[in-house]
Amino acid sequence: MALAASLGRIGGETHNLLGAPSRAGEGPSAHEGSVLCREDATRWMMAVRMSHDPQRPSAGPVHDPATPALDDGMAIALIDPAGRISLWSSGAQTLTGHPASEIVGCDLSVLADGHTSQGRVLIDQLARAGGGVRTDWLRCFDGTSRSIRWHAVPVSLAAGTGLVAVAGHGAQQIDWCDPAAAELLLHSSPIGLAVLDKDLRYRFINDALARLNGLPVPAHLGRCILDVLDLPDPQAYEHMLRRVTDGGETIDNLHVAAIGPDGTPYAAMGTLFPLRDADGRIVGQAGVVHDLGNTRAELLDTARNQRRLELLSRISAGLSQGLDVASVAARLSAVCTPAFARTVNVDLLESAVQRVPDAPMCTAGKQHSVDCPHTSARPRVHPLSASATDSGLTHPGRDLPQPRTASIPVSECVRSADAVSFRMDGAHEEQHHAIALPLLAAGHVLGAITFSRPGGFDADDVLTTRDIAARAAMAIDNALLYRRERLAALALQRHLLPARLPDIPWARSAHRYLPAQDGTLAGGDWYDAVQLPGGRIGLTVGDVMGHGLGSAAAMGRYRSSARALLAVGLEPGQLLTRLDALNDDADNDPPATCVCALYDGATGDLRIALAGHPPPLLVRPDGSTDILAVDPGPPVGMGLAHVYENVHCVVPSGSLLVLYTDGVIEDRSTLLDLDQGIAMLRRAVHNTETPLDEVCDALMAVRPSNSADDATVFVTRLTRIQSTAATERTHSH
Repeated sequence: MALAASLGRIGGETHNLLGAPSRAGEGPSAHEGSVLCREDATRWMMAVRMSHDPQRPSAGPVHDPATPALDDGMAIALIDPAGRISLWSSGAQTLTGHPASEIVGCDLSVLADGHTSQGRVLIDQLARAGGGVRTDWLRCFDGTSRSIRWHAVPVSLAAGTGLVAVAGHGAQQIDWCDPAAAELLLHSSPIGLAVLDKDLRYRFINDALARLNGLPVPAHLGRCILDVLDLPDPQAYEHMLRRVTDGGETIDNLHVAAIGPDGTPYAAMGTLFPLRDADGRIVGQAGVVHDLGNTRAELLDTARNQRRLELLSRISAGLSQGLDVASVAARLSAVCTPAFARTVNVDLLESAVQRVPDAPMCTAGKQHSVDCPHTSARPRVHPLSASATDSGLTHPGRDLPQPRTASIPVSECVRSADAVSFRMDGAHEEQHHAIALPLLAAGHVLGAITFSRPGGFDADDVLTTRDIAARAAMAIDNALLYRRERLAALALQRHLLPARLPDIPWARSAHRYLPAQDGTLAGGDWYDAVQLPGGRIGLTVGDVMGHGLGSAAAMGRYRSSARALLAVGLEPGQLLTRLDALNDDADNDPPATCVCALYDGATGDLRIALAGHPPPLLVRPDGSTDILAVDPGPPVGMGLAHVYENVHCVVPSGSLLVLYTDGVIEDRSTLLDLDQGIAMLRRAVHNTETPLDEVCDALMAVRPSNSADDATVFVTRLTRIQSTAATERTHSH
């Protein structure tokens, strides 16, 4: 048929006629394309008869062209002068899988399996060539490709010259070859045969080579050879194939070791040579392959070892990116399935997570014996399945699944500190072979990792599982150490922050704190409120640079120093100047940003100073939000002897003062800058009568997801002492 031609011929020349499919909507509908005048129908039926049997007389009745009487199992199509498919027989549907309802009215190029011109151009080319017998590649309905031998018969229609395409048992045979004999030879040969195009895609493969590769023939056609074969060094193999296709080189006595889809390695020897058309141009290459079986054991060993090293390399790269035990298990499963195992499960001992002196922590001895208290009872484990995700977005104390009693094989593995093989039920009642291995790190058993798959595990596979378990144990042990440090930093930070805020009717406050959302250690954010004599209150919010225990300890020193300086009556600017001078070489604390505010409840006077900190927001009773412009100055603790200045303003009663750290508004991963973050924060709150806890929640909702910094929001509703007293007297009466 006027079909996808990778190796088709027109007048003895090789052409690539058909390519990307056009939209069906570009041609007429199926109903419109099937309407022919009586004269066109007569010409079409005569063309079909002549292509089916050139010796048959043309006389005879003309049937309805929509149901051709000469179909007779043949594949018949009519293409109009515009290059659209007008008629499509049931034989054509059987041959290609394309139903008439889907193909009639489409451009001819819809049948192509490569890029080409539109149907109108193709019809003109075929008409000038005078038709004849052709062999072309056709794109079938299921996406596969097949080579079709067909007759092209130009036919004059009312709108111009069209084409009748016929393929079937009545087609002429090529003089020099019996296709049936060639088909038997190619598919019955015990030697593997294949044809690749210039893009290294399979155009033909016989049954012998398909069996050797472990995939059926249709799974090869149209796919690149590098996507089908699992080779130890695919880049080197591709370079060799390019030498044949691009340079015309013939490669003899080629020895190849590959891995089949079922994981079985095999060795083969073959020859690659270029395929040339009548003009000598290279249009592809062919390969003749012979299975070596077990005669080249060194090649099979090379393939196994190469695959094992690649698997371990991918595992090491994946595990190096995990900061917590759940993500370590998820990354491990993603690499190992389905290439090495059907399922991978990690069971983490509850005692390994706790790691306290009195916990029943299992310890491996020199002969793989284990001292584990209460050995009569099965230990409790946290099951880390393949569905586990990176838990950096959760609180570090709630990042593990609920513990459960370990299975019998896992219990035996943990107690013996050695591999345990067993059988387990798989999906669809399929029996899986499984092996559980202990996770050993620094002489301790952290848990067990279990692999399962339908086939068994040989000695090499067991060696591979031990290597995987060793890498997984090291990554999990590091993740547990990181987890304990993060929990310690958070605990220290919580203890260094105020247990409760002062209960002041004219300056009520609320706050929110969230640790970094990417799993990093806690930072050094703090907040504080100090009630001062004379109806005043001092407010501070700060952020120590860095993360971890050191930053948390420095935060405690900065907060306590600021609290003491507020108590002695210093103005905000003076406080920051003294706070900067307190950090000496002995403490060596990291720098910190800070905002300090002093509010007088009797007059509404507000004084603010900044040290490298984001500016405060003031939400007025009318709903408007102002940025309090203050010279930020440098962070404290840098030893620059900077003198910080105050900014003074009078606050309307009932206003909200919003203090916050940069973790609320900045996200370096998405390039969200300071100004954009502040603008988002300003739009979050408009009603000053909203409960303060809801205001804090609305402000925290603006925070970028997966932030790499912890975040603090501190909101204070500022009123007057007189108005508060009057309100209380009114309520009492």
